[in-house]
Amino acid sequence: MDKTVLIIATLDTKGEEVKYIKERLEGKGKRVLVMDSGTRGVPIGVRADIPREEVAKAAGHDIREISEMRRGPAIEAMKKGIAKICKELYESGRIHGIMSVGGSDGACLASAGMQVLPVGVPKLLVSPVFQGKEAFGEFVGTKDVICMHSMIDILGINQFSRKIFDNAVGAMIGMLDAEVSPKIEKSKMIGTTMYGNTTPAVMRAKSLLERDGFEVLVFHPNGTGGRIMEQLAEEGVLAGVLDITPHEFVDEMYGGQHAGGPRRLEIVGEAGVPQVVAPGCVDFILWGGPLPEKYKARRTYPFNPYLTLIRTTVEEAIEIGKTMARKLNKARGPVTVVVPLRGMSMYNRPGDPIYHPEADAAFLKSLKENLDPKIKLVEVDAHINDPIFAEICVSELKAILGKA
Repeated sequence: MDKTVLIIATLDTKGEEVKYIKERLEGKGKRVLVMDSGTRGVPIGVRADIPREEVAKAAGHDIREISEMRRGPAIEAMKKGIAKICKELYESGRIHGIMSVGGSDGACLASAGMQVLPVGVPKLLVSPVFQGKEAFGEFVGTKDVICMHSMIDILGINQFSRKIFDNAVGAMIGMLDAEVSPKIEKSKMIGTTMYGNTTPAVMRAKSLLERDGFEVLVFHPNGTGGRIMEQLAEEGVLAGVLDITPHEFVDEMYGGQHAGGPRRLEIVGEAGVPQVVAPGCVDFILWGGPLPEKYKARRTYPFNPYLTLIRTTVEEAIEIGKTMARKLNKARGPVTVVVPLRGMSMYNRPGDPIYHPEADAAFLKSLKENLDPKIKLVEVDAHINDPIFAEICVSELKAILGKA
């Protein structure tokens, strides 16, 4: 019994299920700690090793105070306590993984503890909310949390729920026994961003960097990927960043599918990490679902049945250039901007659906007018996916890494 699993749940409604899972884990040779994340009611079925009173105290509150709050504020308060306790338990070596069963509230509460643990530490949420139509971003955050659909609501033990819980226990034991080390060697590691629209450019850049002994982490700029890359840069894991596809800041501006948060394109620079940035895919808004009426007359490209590329207008391109410059101007570390003059995404070439050279020219003019003169800007007479563009990006990155 060398590994300990922390089970987080609201014991006033999920005590019976926690008791079952606890016994199954212990029967497989694992130790178990139980944390009660409930804000109301009376715990049933199983005793909490970490009672709700202790969680509330860690959050700077009394449990009676939290029980009198409205639902939203009460959950936010308990999340702070859960995160603090989970971090302390992991850093002291008392837990080696976290799992939880519950509805949306229970999953939200438990995920606060999971998101403070390093990548590689087992994290498993079992909930009926993971049914394919809901966004999982709030539960997963920027960590490797596994979301398992319980199929039925979590209320009692029956021949159906046993199968779900037994598989969840098996998954947790498998992850624990795999003994994946969360340690990351901080060496010659580069972060980069890639859409299908910029895959040729990133593949070429990756091969060149790896030839020179760098390890390359490729992030999908889906609203979370860019934030994960920036978080790793801020934590000192990355030696440098090649942000070829910073599209997320555009979707943040215009309500697109992959909005990356208000600080996208700022964190790497503020952390002082060397970076080369290209305007990959800043020439469209990515839209999920049916197009609103206001976009139906635009140049568009149906990328797949779920996503549509909406070409930016001249006016939007000017604002995007200005915003990109403003964000990069905040950088405390070395920055070079490399711009392709013959198209910033795969379907932006003469004859392609979102080709709009006037908007591209307006973007570049706005970027140049607003970019701090101290930031080097390189214009490349090529498309973003031409090999020469990636080669110049890599050359510029190696140059600023050498100076750093």
